[in-house]
Amino acid sequence: MKKKDMTAFHAMKAPELSKVIQETERTLAEYLINRYSKQSKNVHEGTAMRRKIAVIKTLLNQKEMKHD
Repeated sequence: MKKKDMTAFHAMKAPELSKVIQETERTLAEYLINRYSKQSKNVHEGTAMRRKIAVIKTLLNQKEMKHD
């Protein structure tokens, strides 16, 4: 993940981060369905999406902990 993506995620508020997580999870689900039925050009795309979800969930958790 690029550094500018990380700074953009840090600047987002919790509802925006939740929306990004939902969109990324939906994209990951579509990728996993199509992985076996279509020829994939980028085989590392699934791993990158899972990592992005993990990073965003970590940031969301940190923001919630800081808020409490």
